[in-house]
Amino acid sequence: MSKVICFDLRPLQIGHENRGIGMVIKSILENLDDKENKYIFYIFDNNNPVDRLGFVPKIKYQLVETPKLTAAIKKSTDILPSIRLIFHKFHRLKKFKPDIFVQFDLMLGLPKWRGVKTVIIAYDLIPLIMRNDYLPSPYYAWSHKIGKKAKIKAVVRAIYYNTKYKLYYSNYKKSDKVISISESTRRSFIDILKIKPEKIKTIPLAPVFIMSKKGSEVDNQINKPYIFYIGGTDRRKQIDHVINAFNIVRGRGYDLRLVLAGNELKNRNTIPDDITRGAVNASPYKNDIKLLGFVNDSQKQSLYANAHAFVFCSSYEGFGLPVIEAAVNSCPVVAYNNSSIPEVYGDQKTLVKNGDYVAAANRIIELFDNEERLRAIKQGVSKTKELTWTKTTDFFMSLILKG
Repeated sequence: MSKVICFDLRPLQIGHENRGIGMVIKSILENLDDKENKYIFYIFDNNNPVDRLGFVPKIKYQLVETPKLTAAIKKSTDILPSIRLIFHKFHRLKKFKPDIFVQFDLMLGLPKWRGVKTVIIAYDLIPLIMRNDYLPSPYYAWSHKIGKKAKIKAVVRAIYYNTKYKLYYSNYKKSDKVISISESTRRSFIDILKIKPEKIKTIPLAPVFIMSKKGSEVDNQINKPYIFYIGGTDRRKQIDHVINAFNIVRGRGYDLRLVLAGNELKNRNTIPDDITRGAVNASPYKNDIKLLGFVNDSQKQSLYANAHAFVFCSSYEGFGLPVIEAAVNSCPVVAYNNSSIPEVYGDQKTLVKNGDYVAAANRIIELFDNEERLRAIKQGVSKTKELTWTKTTDFFMSLILKG
C-alpha cells in the first residue's frame, strides 16, 4: 500500500546545507527513486532549498511551508522565536496526514499526533560525551569564568542549553525509530540515552563528490608537498594537534606545507578557537600554513587527491566522513584511533594512538616511503569502494518503511 512520507528539509534552511546533516539529506534525496509512495517536503516559507541549492531529487514531491523561526539566539529578541521552534506543533502539516515523518535534525522536533510514524537520524552524542566543552553544568560554568558578570552570563547560558538539550534528546525516546550513522554512535545511544537496541539501526554513510575537472586552481597555488585538513574548528577537532604534528615533521627536515580548509579557516582572525589560532600564530613554520576557507566539492576532491596525507586528530566522531572522502580519493589517512574511526577506516597500522600527535608526525614521515604510501592508498580504497549512496539510500528506505 502506498505511503505518504514527509522529509523535514528545514535543516537546509538554517545553516546545515554545507555540513554533515545537509550532505545526508541531499544525498538521500538525489539517490531515492520511488514511484510507489507519495512525498512531502516540509520547509520554511518562501525559500525552497531544493531550488536554492540546486540538487535534483528523482521523486515527485509536494511542498508544505511553515513560518520561519529563529534557531539560534544572537540577541534577546531571538529568545521567544527559539522557544517557539523548540515546541513547534507542525500545524500546517497535520492536514496532509503523513504516514511517516523523517527528521534529520533533532532540534527541529517531531509531530506528536496519532497515526504518524516518526523516524529520527542519530549522528552523535558529543554534547553529552564532551560535556564540559559543550554542555557545562552551572557550577562548572561559574567556576571557570573570571569576573562576576561573566560568571552570571555563563551560568544563564549553561542552564538554558542544558534545559534545551534535555528536551531535544527526549525526541529520540519519543520517536518510533532511530537510525544511527555508525555502530559506534548506536552503542553510545544505547549506553547513554538508554535507547532500546531493537529501536535503533545503523546505516553506513558514503563519500559525496561532484566529478569535475575544476578545482585544480586551488592546489596549483601550493608549490610543495602538503598535508591537508578540512572540517570544523570546534575544540574536539584538535587542529592544534595537526599543527603540532606538522611542526615536528618540518623540524625533522621534511619540506612540506599544511593546508587547512573549512568555513572558519579563511584566515587567522576568523578562527574562533583560541587554542587553534594560537597554534597557527606560534608555529615557526606559519608562513607555510595555508588557510583556504570554504572550498567546493571539486576543489576539495582535488585537494585530497594531491595531498601527501589527510591528517585528522579529532578526539571524537559520530562517523568521520572526511576520512572516507580522503580514502576514496587515494589520499593516505593519518588519524587518531578513537570513536567511529576504526569502524570507518579500519587500518590499525595507519591509525595512531589517541591524542599522540608525535605518533601522527611519525606516521606522516612513514608515508614518504613510496611502498608504504601505496599500501596505505590501496587499503583505503579497498575499505571504501563498497560505500555508495545508492546502497545507503536503499537500506535507509527499507528501515523507515519496515514495521
